[in-house]
Amino acid sequence: MKRKILRNISYAFAFIFAVCCVQPAFAHGGEPRLEISVERINPGGLVEVRGVDFDYDELVLLSLMRSEIQIPLMEVTADGEGVFTQAIALPADLPTGEYNFRAKSDHHLVASPTIIVWGVAAQNQEDNAIRDQSDVQLGAVPTFAPGVAATPLPQAAALEPPASKGNSTTLIYSIGAGVVILALLSIRILKRR
Repeated sequence: MKRKILRNISYAFAFIFAVCCVQPAFAHGGEPRLEISVERINPGGLVEVRGVDFDYDELVLLSLMRSEIQIPLMEVTADGEGVFTQAIALPADLPTGEYNFRAKSDHHLVASPTIIVWGVAAQNQEDNAIRDQSDVQLGAVPTFAPGVAATPLPQAAALEPPASKGNSTTLIYSIGAGVVILALLSIRILKRR
């Protein structure tokens, strides 16, 4: 009987050890976000919008938002790494004020940092049209600190936040350590009998 109990405890120990040592796989490095190339611009100016950490091949609808006003811009598709880059010419008759780009997909609703439109419309630009992803000359795109990069819209608050990666890993290791200690104590008690 003792032998059977020890064997079952050793199987349980091996199983718990295997479960605790496996690292969880995560599809992305973080939450989707939008990055913009400028903070201030004149109406009619060109802004580079970059989406990061979306699902691969995800269809995303881009629009320009100001309080209750929404200007639909275009649909873009994220690449295999969940990234897209789009150069967008703002309308020349856009009123001055604070705006955000918004990216909406089946699974995400994300807003860019605020862009301030001010001054008079940009004049004598050769091309004021929206460019395709393949036409964009890639340059340095600013990155933002976590928590600053994307400002979620009020509608996005209903989305459920993902579980924290660090806390779940710590919890798994703590449970595993507790099970190992209990298994060792059980073995020691059984040997004394």
